[in-house]
Parts: sequence; structure tokens; C-alpha cells
Amino acid sequence: MSNCKLPFLFPLLLLGSLLFGSCLREPSYPRLLVEADTAMRWGHYDEADSLLSAYNKAKDNENLSTRRYHQLLQLESKFLLRNLKIDNLLLADSLCSYYKRVSAPKHTITLAILGDIYCVNSDYPTALDYFLQAEKEAKEEKMLWLQSILNREIGDIYLDQRMFSEMAKFFLRSYHLSLLDKDTLRMANAAIRMGKVHTYLQNVDSVVIYYQKAIELGRSLKNGNVIVQAALFDLADIYLQTEEFDKAASIMPRDTMNDVNWAYWHYQQNHVDSAIYYFQKSLFRYNYFADAEYLSLLSDLEEKKSNYRQSINYYKQCVEAKDSFIVQSQREATLNAAAQYNLNFIKKKLERAERNGNYWKWGLTGVISLVFLAVFYGRREWKRHQQDEATAIAREQQLRQEAERKHRQSRQQIEENNQHIQQLEQQLDEARKQNDQLTIQKLKLDTEQLRAENANIEATNERKEYLLREFQESLIYQRILINAGKPKFHLRDEEWDFLAEWIDKVYDNFTTRLMALTPLNITERQICYLVKLNLKPSQIAVMLNITDTAISMNRNRLYKKIFHEKGSAKDFDEFIRNF
Repeated sequence: MSNCKLPFLFPLLLLGSLLFGSCLREPSYPRLLVEADTAMRWGHYDEADSLLSAYNKAKDNENLSTRRYHQLLQLESKFLLRNLKIDNLLLADSLCSYYKRVSAPKHTITLAILGDIYCVNSDYPTALDYFLQAEKEAKEEKMLWLQSILNREIGDIYLDQRMFSEMAKFFLRSYHLSLLDKDTLRMANAAIRMGKVHTYLQNVDSVVIYYQKAIELGRSLKNGNVIVQAALFDLADIYLQTEEFDKAASIMPRDTMNDVNWAYWHYQQNHVDSAIYYFQKSLFRYNYFADAEYLSLLSDLEEKKSNYRQSINYYKQCVEAKDSFIVQSQREATLNAAAQYNLNFIKKKLERAERNGNYWKWGLTGVISLVFLAVFYGRREWKRHQQDEATAIAREQQLRQEAERKHRQSRQQIEENNQHIQQLEQQLDEARKQNDQLTIQKLKLDTEQLRAENANIEATNERKEYLLREFQESLIYQRILINAGKPKFHLRDEEWDFLAEWIDKVYDNFTTRLMALTPLNITERQICYLVKLNLKPSQIAVMLNITDTAISMNRNRLYKKIFHEKGSAKDFDEFIRNF
């Protein structure tokens, strides 16, 4: 009987495979977008910008695939120019979900873009995860240009983390891939990285050769000036280390970028005043480690001039910078360990996926039979993602409105203080006419106190606004914004600690003030944090792995625990958001 069904099964399978193939076929895109894409791949960024600008003026009604492609090109342009920010995370995540179903090459690019966004925000383990996934897919799709960029990006992460042996491996791979692709722009970028590799290996001759090669390649490019400047800066640094001062001076322009090189050039030749001038210009540009070194040298230089007070001042700042560098180094060491652990885990995961991939033929029939379900599920996921974006925007508006309300309150306090100050000044004029010294002194002190209070309110408001912006741009906030309510999305212990630290910074020691009202366990504190972020009860329930009913009961109970009287869950939410 089963044999009789086989003739009917094959046409169905054939039909399914044809439909599956039509779903995966790339749509046709407007000519301007395709040309802009090609221009970007070969480093013609000005031309790509012009084409995108022309398309923006000429475009009419975009269909979904064209709009997504347009959005991808805009992000890709930022990715290639290293201009991505945390603000691009929502769109990149949406494009990644979309292209996972539609186009393997474009999905690979979105993975690289996501990696770069996390890298810019110093979440190196997550960045590595995305970069390595993208690198694997780029290899499968034979996208040499993207492989070269990805290996360079991964090498940059290891360079930033001072993991030099791993850095060298990826920079070498990036260089060889750019040679294979005959891509002058990426060859020039890779040559600079090879200079860094040989600096680490202490091969001075090779360092000079690669930097000179990067300069030569950069000068052959229409937009290669940035590459030339970077290579000249690094090459000048090498000449300074080898005490070839004339060579260094011959390639160092008098610009901001080379201030630090000129500082060392004058320092090594004992030009005290000039060295001080350039070291002062270079302060607070790079990192605590660099600042500590510059401040130490400034202390020595001022001591040579017998400016002992200034020398001591620089020394104190040097100690502070070193302390800050130690804290930063400890944080980086933690990230290094996490990155290495994550890298090993990801490598094993990718190797396992490759092994499993060898058995794809066995599941072909099952894949075809499920194709209609996959298409339906994909459309539903896309709609849900659009709803998540709308929810995120609404939550941002709520936070902004609350911040504005509090700002208005503080402005009102300042206005009341100013009115009081005017009254005190009138009384002060009367007291001066009567030469009442005690009243004059008291009124002056009262006036100064109110002015100080106003200044303190202004400073507090500015600090709160800055911290709130910084928090909203932080990776932990954006991660919650994107994923809250998704199945299996939970925060790790260290992420809860990080979130609590941020909330305490932004909202005036929120945890301490709350715990002063009543003792709270870990889950209760976590509920308070998520309510403070304006998350929905259903999203909080998923994140804490409890039911919606349990969330409502907990909020009711917490209100009673704090106020010793009955109150609704909404009353509790309102209290927490304004606390």
C-alpha cells in the first residue's frame, strides 16, 4: 500500500522544491542601489554616497525587498567607514532576521554589521560571536572582500585586548585574503595591520617595509589619504623608537594626529619647552595608560625647569591615571577571559554545525514538506518584530516624558529660589541704607545659599540627563529593549549586577533607597528594576521565568510590603517609576 502512494509523493516534492527555490531567489533591485553596492565593495565611498543620494531623490514607492536592501546599504556604508553606533542595533537586528530567510550573502553582511556595533560598544565576546559566524558564512559564500574585513576586525579586537598572538593570526589571514581578491584598498589596510604584527614580533625591517607599502598603496587610491596618514603616524613612531630622528621629522606633518609623535621627538632631543607643549596637547585623548605616561614625563620635564609645584601636581594626576588604568585593566582582563572562553565555545559550536551539515541530504524531504510552514512562520516573526520595534519606541517616549516632568519640577524650584533671591536683595538694599551689618551678613549668606542650591540643581540635572542618555545608549539597555519578552531571554547574574549598577547611577542610589523602606529578596529587586525600565508585566514574566499571574501577585504584595496597606499592581508600578 505504501508503494502505491509513492507516485503521488514525487510530484508534491517537486512542487515543494520549486516553490522553495522561488522563495530563495534574489529579487531584482533598482540600478542605482546595485551600483552603490558595487562601489562600496571596491572602496569608492564618495561614488556610493552620490548614488545613494541620487536614489533617495528619485525613489518612489519601495516594496519590502527594495526598502530592506536600501536600509542594508545605508548600514553597510557606515560599517565600511567605521561609523556604526548603538542606535543602529534595532535596524541591524531586524535586517538580520529578515535576510536569514531571504538571502545568505546579505545575512552574512548583517552579521558583520551586528558584530561591529557590539565591538564599538566594547562587548567583545558578543562581537566575536557575530564576526566568527559571519566569517564562516562568508567563506561558504566565497565573499573574499568580506572575509578580509572580518579577519581585520577580529584582529583589531585582539589588538585592543593586547592578545597579540591571536591578533597576528587574523591580521595575516586578512592580508592574504586581500591579495587573493586583488583589492587595493583592503591590501593597504591589511599592510598597516601587518606592520603591527611585525612590531609585536620585533622585526623592525619588516615593519618599515609594510608601512611603506601601505603608504604607496594608499597614495594610489582616490580616497586613500586616511590610510596614508595612519601609516605615516605608525612609521614615524618606529623611527622615533629606533632614534632615527631626521627620518621621523621628514614624514610627520604638524597636525593634531602627530602631536604625540612631536612630543616624543622633542623629548628625546631635550627640547624641554616644546616637549611640554606637545605632551599637554596630547593629554586625555587616548586612554588612562597613555595619560599616565604623558603625566609622568610632564612631571620630569617641569622638575627640570625647577617648577616643583607643577611637577608635583602632574605626579598626583599620574598616580590617579595609573589607578584608573589598573581598574580598566582588571575590567579588560575579565573581558579577555570571557572573550577567550566564548571564542572556544563558538569554535566548537561551529565545528559541530559543520559536522552535522554533512548529513543535510537525509533531511531534504522533511525540509521540502515543511516549506509552507517555514514561510508562514517567517512572516509571523517579521510582524512580531515590527510590533517589538513599536513597543520599544513607545517605551522610549515614556522615559523621555518622565525625564521632562522631573526637569520641569527642578526648573520650578529654581524659579522659586530666584524670586526669593530678588526679595532678599531688596531687603539687603534696605539693610545697607540702615547700615545694619548683622542683617546684611545674614541676607548675603541666605542669598549665597539659594544661588548655590540653584547651581547644584542645574549640575544635578545635567548629570542626570547625561547619565540617562549614557544608560539608554548602553549595550545592556539596548539588549533588553530588543529581546524583552522573547522566549528563553534571561539575564545572566553579571548582567543583573551591571543593570543594578546603571539604575543606581541614573536614579540616585535606587536600590539603597528602596531597601531602606523594606528588605527585598533578589527576585523582588529584579522586578523593581524591570518595572523601572517600563517593561510590560508579560515581558517581566518571561525574563524571570514566572507566570503573568505571579507577576501581578508579586507587585500587589510588594506595594503592601512597602506601604503597609493594600494597593494595586498599577499603583506599585507608578510608585517605582517615580521613585
